[in-house]
Amino acid sequence: MRGLIGNTAAQPRVFGHDAVAVVIGAVNTSWPGDISGDGKGGVSDLIGGGTGYTAATGVATTSSGSGTGLTVDTVVSGGVVTSFTVNAVGSGYVVGETITIAGGTTNATFTITNIDIPHTHERGCVLLHVANSSASVGLVMESGNAITVRVKAEDIVGHQCPLLVKRVTSGSDLVAVY
Repeated sequence: MRGLIGNTAAQPRVFGHDAVAVVIGAVNTSWPGDISGDGKGGVSDLIGGGTGYTAATGVATTSSGSGTGLTVDTVVSGGVVTSFTVNAVGSGYVVGETITIAGGTTNATFTITNIDIPHTHERGCVLLHVANSSASVGLVMESGNAITVRVKAEDIVGHQCPLLVKRVTSGSDLVAVY
């Protein structure tokens, strides 16, 4: 990460300016992709374009793993998917899962590349546990280290020392605050 001066992403925050419900394993479409910054958030380029497709929005997908609910909008030329964008992020995905776009004669596929909490590519976020009972929460920290913490009801994860989190691997009733 760059230095603090002039780098608003690295400067400490005192107040949250946005919040989103955490969905474990949702594709992170805010992730800028690889170092080239191609904007392909959370998914790879096409591995294969398949055949027999028609351009459409909200196209269902299947997964080689446990993820569900991911849909895409496709651009097709001559029955081959030439590009796509994520329409709905789904849940339960794991990095590396192969995704197949439904509707073709032969399969158009891509892989999941990022399931971090949205907008945490520059810095993690603080989590608020909104349930009325305590729970264990699995986390991947800003540093990349994985931990499990016990969270009190209706409290900030980390309590008096909030933790900067990139991804939630287990738990529920969590809100990411940026």
